[in-house]
Amino acid sequence: MTAALVTFQARSVIRGRWSIVAILGFAIAAAVVAFLGLGSFRQLGLGAVGPAAVSLLNLALLLPTAQAMLLGALALSGERESGFLAALRARGMGPLAAILATWLAVTLSAWLSLVAGFGVVAIIVAGNVPAGDMPVFFAIMLICGACSAVAAAIGVLVGAVVTNRLQASLVAIAAWFLLALGLDLVVIGLGVFLALGEPAILLAVLANPIESARVAALLLLDASSGALGTMGVYLTDSLGRTGSMLLLVLALGLWTVLPIGVASLVLGRRDL
Repeated sequence: MTAALVTFQARSVIRGRWSIVAILGFAIAAAVVAFLGLGSFRQLGLGAVGPAAVSLLNLALLLPTAQAMLLGALALSGERESGFLAALRARGMGPLAAILATWLAVTLSAWLSLVAGFGVVAIIVAGNVPAGDMPVFFAIMLICGACSAVAAAIGVLVGAVVTNRLQASLVAIAAWFLLALGLDLVVIGLGVFLALGEPAILLAVLANPIESARVAALLLLDASSGALGTMGVYLTDSLGRTGSMLLLVLALGLWTVLPIGVASLVLGRRDL
């Protein structure tokens, strides 16, 4: 029943107006970045830090995560408001299965956006970059996919906590803004970096899944870690490049599992 439910919800989410707008929007934005940065791609390729590569990375970390977080919150809160979750509970489906089904459906929608955007970029830059850069290109797409899965998990958690779709949309947008921009500004404003040094920077990165994904992708693009400045040097000196990547990927995994677990607990205790 869970597989059938995931299929049903994935079709519902992907065919939704906002999902279609997000998929087309990211594909168009990625195409614009690829066209404008074609000279940079020709000179540096896809496997090096450059203006075009960094712009594409930031775009892939921001737009699909916003899509996943908002749709995750709206999907779960909408299912609860419509009585769909209550019907599933009456049929014996537990809260974790319902949460996982919604999360998978929303994650697939975000992944479809990434595939569309990166696919358009691959078509545009084909023949202008070395074939040896493609593994790094696909690895960065996978990291962005993992970050989108985290955003979907956080969105589902928001949907489990709030009481209606309006609250879900407002809280999801606020949460995305906090992770995309606000958290870094708060940490800088508090002067934590100056007080505690590099360890505080590392904690700030791990506390923000979007930043963790960005740092992991930049480590793939720049083995010397020069693009990350002090952060990159501290990471590679302390853990090595492989150890740093493992730590960041583990952080993304925990950021996915924990919100899903908490959402399951919250949903199990709520009256549907």
